[in-house]
Amino acid sequence: MANDHEQRLEKLEIMLAHATHTIDELNTVIVDQGKKIDRLTRLFDTMNDQVEELMENVLPGHQIEKPPHY
Repeated sequence: MANDHEQRLEKLEIMLAHATHTIDELNTVIVDQGKKIDRLTRLFDTMNDQVEELMENVLPGHQIEKPPHY
């Protein structure tokens, strides 16, 4: 009976180690994705500003109103 408990405990410890490893890997992926999202958001904002500037220069009658805080 004690041997059965030891085997079950060992199995649980192994499962916990695998779960902890998986959680660590997932956390790394999430952090990397967050960094990529931040980089892509900055890139999008820059490109959006460039498109607005081009539109203002190419289409003189088409003025994009920027809020007063710009």
